[in-house]
Amino acid sequence: MAEIKMNLLEVDLTKGTHQVVDVTEDIKKYLGARGLANKLIWDLVPSGADPLGPDNILHIGVGPLTGLIGTKTVLSFISPLTGWAGRSSVSGYFGDEVMKAQYNAGILIKGKAKKPVYLYVWDDKVEIRDASDLWGKWKLETETGLRDRLNQQTGEVFGVLCIGPAGENLVRYSNVTTEFVHSASKWGCGAVMGSKNLKAIAVKGTKGPLYSDHAKVWELFQTYATSSKTALRKLGENRWGHSKSPPLLLRYAAEGIKNNHFGYHEIVEKSNHLEHYLKYYAWTDGCPGCAAACFVPFFKNSARRAFGGEMRHDDVGGFNANIMLGFDETIELSTLVDELGMDSEEVGGITAWAMDLYEHGIISKEDLGGIDLQWGSVSAVCDLLKKIAYKEGRAPAALAEGFRRAYEAFGEKSKWYAFEVHGCAAPTYDVRNKHVGNGLPFGTSHNGARMGSGIGSALLEAATVCTFAIPPFVEIWNTQEEVLRVFLNAACGWDMTVDDIKDIALRNYYFNRCLSLREGYHPAKDDYLPPRAYDEPITDKYGTTWVWDRAEFETAKRNYYVDTLRLTENGLPPREGLQQLGLDFVIPTLSPMGAIG
Repeated sequence: MAEIKMNLLEVDLTKGTHQVVDVTEDIKKYLGARGLANKLIWDLVPSGADPLGPDNILHIGVGPLTGLIGTKTVLSFISPLTGWAGRSSVSGYFGDEVMKAQYNAGILIKGKAKKPVYLYVWDDKVEIRDASDLWGKWKLETETGLRDRLNQQTGEVFGVLCIGPAGENLVRYSNVTTEFVHSASKWGCGAVMGSKNLKAIAVKGTKGPLYSDHAKVWELFQTYATSSKTALRKLGENRWGHSKSPPLLLRYAAEGIKNNHFGYHEIVEKSNHLEHYLKYYAWTDGCPGCAAACFVPFFKNSARRAFGGEMRHDDVGGFNANIMLGFDETIELSTLVDELGMDSEEVGGITAWAMDLYEHGIISKEDLGGIDLQWGSVSAVCDLLKKIAYKEGRAPAALAEGFRRAYEAFGEKSKWYAFEVHGCAAPTYDVRNKHVGNGLPFGTSHNGARMGSGIGSALLEAATVCTFAIPPFVEIWNTQEEVLRVFLNAACGWDMTVDDIKDIALRNYYFNRCLSLREGYHPAKDDYLPPRAYDEPITDKYGTTWVWDRAEFETAKRNYYVDTLRLTENGLPPREGLQQLGLDFVIPTLSPMGAIG
């Protein structure tokens, strides 16, 4: 079988140019998406560059398996929120369009446009177009307007990634969405697009994906698609989606209640996924290549307006009981956040913190521009979200900068009330719960308190494979590594072994951590939990009390570094490991910083 060529579309907004670059050798070493992006960021972004400056890059990452078994498009950049390596993945059909245009290594965005623009890609036709008429519009109007315009011009339906007002105004946790509710939410990718004056990216591919052995690829996919194990996965995923997770976690003190002050409260009973399903369920859908079909959107009409969206755990969990609401009210907030273009998990935690500060007199009604920010007030939260997105008023403008920049505005007393890890809100998994609270993964992450922090995630996000889609593949082919080996060899014409795949996983994990180390992250100063994780015990509905002892956490953290993350007990990548994996070129940069084990 002949190896396929891996094509990266590189667009320079400053120069107004584009070119296609052959990155086949890099793909074989790192895979695509998050893996390739590590190399791009290391090579192209100067150390210490302003994440909101033109030197930052944005990689719209796909890979050889996107649209086949890979359902994710992964955006990679230096994060405006943390200052470290950032990445955010989004589901839907956008990555499939990029693959069909045969840019199977993704799209690299460099520089900054002089005025608002959108990127137009129709197979080989690539243009940087004026977006002045789109700038300032909310998400739904942006995406539908651009889709309609391009459909009238070409007769084709384009995939569109776009930002809202929050991204335009450089809110540090603003997001990027496609198909209205699929969100690349984490670490401020929307602000990176906004800083480049890039309102949207529209892609249509008509060539079809590049595969080395189409017959073998089809055989493998048929095996997956017709398996009873795949059918069983679908039965659960496409019935409920992920709206069932928050009520369960809330009862076990694993999700925030009233800014993470409670392990259980009766407000939890106002969130019922069965009631939500019966009242608001519309249909189910899945991403290309995925039988799980876990996308379960809702539609609701109320006296205020009509609402639509999706109730996913890290969407709902930022608000919901954490600001003393049930599902019915959270539905309305979810829609507004999507329209404004912010990460629900981050802004939900920020909002809960602001309510706590308001209750304790640390911020005032005047600071909030006249908002009476009471717990459970939907109207007050809606007003606050709009002010944050537009940075209107002293407190909302500070909140738009994230926790650690807002401390300067709100003072030392505000820090105890902040439930954040590495500067990221942690409402959707209460880190005190030692079973499912993710205290160790979040507390040791070089990205921030978010899912996707370990070695396994570094592999899946390089392959663009969704965590929720992979289980039936593993049941059929036994391990993640074997799944990727058989599909990659058929798709790319390679001859990889399972050990090769394991090396890629560890290489990508180390490399991503090295990026953050280069940008100022260091486990000795950064890997800790919020004070309340040690000082404020919480008790779940069933009587179990959760809290960390500081010495206990430090011991568990050291063990986690070594046993799970394959780092030194100080949380640093080992020199020998870097050399064995071909990452020795990072050592001269990191060694003087004390960042090599």
